[in-house]
Amino acid sequence: MKHILHKYRWVFGVALLLLVAGTGWFIHRSRIMQSVYVVKKGNFEKIIETKGEIHGKKAINIVLDDIFKDSDLQVWEFRIKDMVPEGTIVKKGDWVATLDQVNLNQRIQINREQMDVRQAQLNDARIDSALTLSQIRQRIAQLEFDLRYRDLDLQQSKYESPAYQRKMQTAYNQTLRQIERQKRDYELRKMDLEARTRRNEDRYNYHRDTDVKLQKALEATNITAPEAGMVIYARVRGNRKIRIGDEVGPWRPVIATLPDLSVLISETFVAEIDIAKVKPGDSARITVDALPGLTFPGTVSTIANIGQELQGADSKVFAVTIDLSHSDKKLLPGMTSNNQIIVEQVPDQLLIPRKCLFLEEGQTIVYLKSEGKIWKKRVTTGPENDEMVVITHGLSDKDRILNHPPGEGEKVEGFYGG
Repeated sequence: MKHILHKYRWVFGVALLLLVAGTGWFIHRSRIMQSVYVVKKGNFEKIIETKGEIHGKKAINIVLDDIFKDSDLQVWEFRIKDMVPEGTIVKKGDWVATLDQVNLNQRIQINREQMDVRQAQLNDARIDSALTLSQIRQRIAQLEFDLRYRDLDLQQSKYESPAYQRKMQTAYNQTLRQIERQKRDYELRKMDLEARTRRNEDRYNYHRDTDVKLQKALEATNITAPEAGMVIYARVRGNRKIRIGDEVGPWRPVIATLPDLSVLISETFVAEIDIAKVKPGDSARITVDALPGLTFPGTVSTIANIGQELQGADSKVFAVTIDLSHSDKKLLPGMTSNNQIIVEQVPDQLLIPRKCLFLEEGQTIVYLKSEGKIWKKRVTTGPENDEMVVITHGLSDKDRILNHPPGEGEKVEGFYGG
C-alpha cells in the first residue's frame, strides 16, 4: 500500500513539473510574440476623431407662434413652464410645451388699465367737442337772428337821416362780419376737435387691439406639434439641450424639432487647429456607444465658415455635418456619435506602430529581429497618425521588429547590412 502511494506521488510530481514548465514556456512565448511586430502592408488613414450627435438631415421646427413677434405685446422673453419628455412620439396637434403666462397676464392688466384711461379720454373728447361746437352754433344762430333785425332796421332807416342810415348799415355789416367770423371759428374748432378726438380714438383702439393680441398670445402659450414625429429638444447657447425654465422669445423661437428619420446626419465640431484638414466629401466612420458592433459609413457634407466657442473646448471649433450613407431602425436622434473623419488615405503602404520607432543620434531606427539576432535598422518614414506610421524605405513586408528597446542582456549586433 505504501509502495502504491509513493508511486502516485511520483507521477503527480512529474505532472506538476511538466505543467509548470509548459506554463512558463507558454508565458515566455507569449511575451516574445507580444514584443515583436510583423511588418505588413495596409491602407494608411489619417483620422480626426470627434464626438457628435445624431440628427435628422431634415426636420420640422416647433417654434413660438408668430404673434410673439408683435412688438405691441412688449413681452420679449417667455419661460418654459413644462415640456413633453424628449423622444416622445406625438401626433399633429398634440401638446408639446407650455410657456409661463405671468408676464403676459401682467401686461394684460397694465394694458387694460391704460385702455380704460384712453376710453375715458375719448369720451371726454367727444363730449367736449359736442358741447364746444354746439355753443358756437348757438352763437351763430343768435347772430343770424340779430342780422334779420338789423336788416329790418336798415330797411326802415331809408326814411331817416343819412347819418342814421349809415349807422344802421354799419350795425348790419358788423353783425354780418361776426357771423362770418363765428362760422370760420366753427370750422377751425371743428377740425381741431375732430383731430383731438381721432387721436384719443387711435390711442384707445391701439390698447383695444393690443388686448386682442395679448389674448391670442395667451392662447399660444400652449405649443402644439405642427406635424407627427419624435420630439427632439432644440439646443441653446453653449450647445446644451433646452430645458424647463429656459427663456425663449421672438429671436430664439425654436423649442424642439421633429426630425425626418429616413435620412440621418451626425452634427459634430472640429477644433480650429484641425479644420483646414477637413473638406466636403471626406469619408467618415460613425459608431454609437448605444449600438456596439455597428459602424455606419458617412461623408462630410458641410463645414461652417465661422468658428464658435463651445463649452468645454480649449479653442474655437467649427461645426461639421456628416451625412450617414445608411441608417438603422435602432439609430435614433439625440444619440451620441463617435466620428472618425478620414482626411488622408494612402493604399498599400508598409505600416508599423509608432512605438516601434526610436531615435538614435538624429537617425530614425527600428530594432530588426533576424536570424535569431537583434539589429539596428535605419528607416525613412512617411505620413503618420496617432497609432501608425508609413515606412517608405528600410523595411520589407513580413520583417519582424521589436516594439520596445532591447532589454538588459539582449545583445544588439549593430546596423543591419553595415
